[in-house]
Amino acid sequence: MDVLHWLQPRDHVVAARTVTTLSGVAVTTALFTAPLQATTPSGTTALLAAALLALVMGVSAMSLVIGPEHRLGWALAPVLSVPALVLIDLLTDDATLTAQLFFLFPALYGASQLRPPGAAFLAVLAIAGEVVVVATQLPAREALVDAWYVAAAIGTTTMLLAIASERNARLVARLEEMAAVDPLTGLATRRVLDEAAGSALSGAGNESGTALILLDVDHFKSINDRHGHPAGDAVLVQLAALLRKHGRANDVACRLGGDEVALLMPACGLDDVEQRAAELMAAVREEPFHTGSGDPIAVSISIGCAHLPTHASDLHALYSAADSALYRAKELGRDCVVTASSADPVG
Repeated sequence: MDVLHWLQPRDHVVAARTVTTLSGVAVTTALFTAPLQATTPSGTTALLAAALLALVMGVSAMSLVIGPEHRLGWALAPVLSVPALVLIDLLTDDATLTAQLFFLFPALYGASQLRPPGAAFLAVLAIAGEVVVVATQLPAREALVDAWYVAAAIGTTTMLLAIASERNARLVARLEEMAAVDPLTGLATRRVLDEAAGSALSGAGNESGTALILLDVDHFKSINDRHGHPAGDAVLVQLAALLRKHGRANDVACRLGGDEVALLMPACGLDDVEQRAAELMAAVREEPFHTGSGDPIAVSISIGCAHLPTHASDLHALYSAADSALYRAKELGRDCVVTASSADPVG
């Protein structure tokens, strides 16, 4: 059982805000009710409770600046909140229902911020803390009744909220996937390409540089007009498969729109990108493209290449250089590779 993994929140920023909110409610409630619940003339016990809760609040506020790399801290914080609540109730001799209700807070955090195993773990821990408080301070019959009611409230709340949170998490993951992957070809979207390019260009320097290939299918409109749009879609799907087959693990292939595709190649030198482009163009020429109606058709592509830092100093300039090269490849009759600032096509 990887309990440490279970207790990591899905979103650390949201989790930090949740912890601070719950702790803030606990502190505010304690400070407001302390004068009304003092068990000694001086109110020492109630003030002790408020001080302990204030300490919890201060620790929880630290979550706002603790990063996700502190896995042990994120796991211990919600777990230690339960013995903290038990200690407060025991020191204040408070086993009232109002005090017991605070055991809902760790369960609320777990159900809303953790995956189901972590939520269940915190719920069981909160129920155990509740049982300790009532068993040590109340008659057996009363302790049993209170523990039963609070356990039912914690268990039901955790179950319903955890189910809703898990459903929402799956929906968000699906939406993120849809935003990152082109539904037709399975290639990345422009957003992913920009993020990958930004990461490649802002990372540690690489002597080889970063290359970008832009390509599109020659006379793609004619394919659609002659064979139908489903045939055009089939060509794009097979072209995407070829890109994945001939690409490296760290390459990012992206469908920009229509039949235009980009291939970002980190740690790739100028000579390498020209060779890769020529190989890709040859692979497309040799591939029989099946459209689902009749014999396979022949397809060719035009390619524009650019390299950073040879042809550009930033992402925008790199894209512009590759786009200009692609435009020149079309001017030269298509079915060729043109490198930025090159006078003659390759292949």
